[in-house]
Amino acid sequence: MGDFRIVINGIGGHGQDRDKKNGEIVNFQEDPSSPDALAENFVKALKEKGISIEDASIIHWPLDNYGGQLKNERSQQIVDDLQTGKRIGSF
Repeated sequence: MGDFRIVINGIGGHGQDRDKKNGEIVNFQEDPSSPDALAENFVKALKEKGISIEDASIIHWPLDNYGGQLKNERSQQIVDDLQTGKRIGSF
């Protein structure tokens, strides 16, 4: 048995519960059809099938997509932990 990684880059519809700030818990199901909610549901489904998830997150405006440069005049990328709901950064 080995480890694996699933990486998906997408555009649009992301960033649920944007009023939450750094360190607060995000409600990914604010819009059940959003990429955030679908990603959270996917992680839950993997866990239900016995897959051990080491970490799972959704990264908004990831630095590596823009050559290490920030997008939309932000000071940092925003990372939401799909297991705990904890946000790092703020919209």
